[in-house]
Amino acid sequence: MRALVLGTQSFIDGGTKVGSQHLAQALAAAGWAVDYVPTLSSPIDVVGRERHARLCRAWGGGLRRRSVRISQGLTEWSLQSPFPAHRFFLRWSWQLPAYGQWCPAPLRDVTFDACIADVAPNMLLMHQIKARAKVCRLNDWPQGFARDLHPVLINGLESMVGGPDFDEVWAVSGPLAEYARALHPQGEVVHIPNGVEARLLMPAAQSPVVRQPRSAVYVGGLTAWLDTGLLAQAARLLPDWTFAVYAPGAPAQRAWPSNLQWRGSVGRAELPAVLQSHEVGLIPFREADGRMRYVERPLKFYEYIAAGLGVASTDLGALRHGMGALACYGNDARTFADAVVQAGAQAQLRTASFAEDFVQAHDWNARAETMLTRLEMLLV
Repeated sequence: MRALVLGTQSFIDGGTKVGSQHLAQALAAAGWAVDYVPTLSSPIDVVGRERHARLCRAWGGGLRRRSVRISQGLTEWSLQSPFPAHRFFLRWSWQLPAYGQWCPAPLRDVTFDACIADVAPNMLLMHQIKARAKVCRLNDWPQGFARDLHPVLINGLESMVGGPDFDEVWAVSGPLAEYARALHPQGEVVHIPNGVEARLLMPAAQSPVVRQPRSAVYVGGLTAWLDTGLLAQAARLLPDWTFAVYAPGAPAQRAWPSNLQWRGSVGRAELPAVLQSHEVGLIPFREADGRMRYVERPLKFYEYIAAGLGVASTDLGALRHGMGALACYGNDARTFADAVVQAGAQAQLRTASFAEDFVQAHDWNARAETMLTRLEMLLV
């Protein structure tokens, strides 16, 4: 069996791993031959280490350099696009079919058993792909990308989710499942949540990691919905705590107190040790273009719990519905600071087996079994 997975993040470049990558690995582990395609590279991808590396792979040689074996049964492709999907460059409807027009023959001239696509610009390759079963993994709300993607592209992605392009939609949250059903009432929509890696239970080094008392951490992206102002205010109210932000990029830190520190990006190999050295994981989200109504359990929530952390979160949209009593909540500086302290105390009261039981229930391998069952049904 052969599958094509259209995702966003690259295995080669490292950094945060997303759901489509876990799914690609799970399919390969189950004996499938998997071709994985992260975000396409345009000729202007020259700024930033990861973009430049992607540019060199996609444009610097033949097909051999553009396809890299990641593991047994899993190959990552670096594909070309005439322009980036950013709102400043992809602005007209004629660009939608042109975005992935240079999809190479090894992917275009075969019939896959399954094609699984995240809701992202790579979905625009679908019209060139032949597959017996086509699945949209609805990992996010298309309109929530309004700060990065032009409405022309967003509306195009939304019409694909609600149109005949896919045989089935796998939504990562209940609200996203309802959104998909409203777009396409006759379509098949299945709720398959995110998962977590079991390796977060294990220390990255031979000796256990020492958990720093009164320490909180955020690991993720510098997104529009990350409220660094709230973090700074809460840190001032808790001067005996340390707050660490692990994210790529360079946030403005002029108003940050000394106990709030930006540590840059963290590699996948270092993530278990980074998380396990703190007491509380932070989800300081703010509303951005209505996106929070569709967010129940962010990936970082699973990672925090698996690593033995308490969780402090803002109480917006579907977050409380998704995380329930496993997190503590606050929306202003005072209540969020209280949530941090409460989350630390909550984590200390949990039994040693709590994280293991959580991972067993929500491991990506368990999610993959559900997805494989759905694919078998589609391929009958």
